[in-house]
Amino acid sequence: MKGISYLTDEEGKKKAVVIDFDLLKDRDNLLDILDDIEDEVAINLRKNEPSLDWEEIKSSLISKD
Repeated sequence: MKGISYLTDEEGKKKAVVIDFDLLKDRDNLLDILDDIEDEVAINLRKNEPSLDWEEIKSSLISKD
């Protein structure tokens, strides 16, 4: 997102967020920015979780009916 920068450590891990003040003038922008940051945190927390096959999940849900 334009106007958003991340500060990283020596290993390239994101450690802080820098937000352009112009983006914060509009309350809706701030909410959108916080949503985006929250999404990125959730993605990073789950990136090492095993993935599941959608067809297997769908089939198991249908068979429970």
